[in-house]
Amino acid sequence: MFKFNKERNKVMKEDLMFCHLGNGVTVCDRLRKEHGDYMNIVHISYERNVTYYNPVSEEGRKRIEHFAKYDNMTRSTTQSQPVLKPIE
Repeated sequence: MFKFNKERNKVMKEDLMFCHLGNGVTVCDRLRKEHGDYMNIVHISYERNVTYYNPVSEEGRKRIEHFAKYDNMTRSTTQSQPVLKPIE
């Protein structure tokens, strides 16, 4: 994934990480740090609503929106409950 950084006039890579932190899905960028941790980019709620916190490339946005609409994950390898509302 790439995004255009206007300040530096160059394309920067994104390394998106989809994770469950107890309330929906949080998407972080492993290449950007904030407060000593990966930067939170997006939160996808149980109801599959997407909230953006930081800028993301068009390609990254498409990947996130596709995940929110069609994909899901389980709470852990030992807990099979879905993180997002099942698709009807």
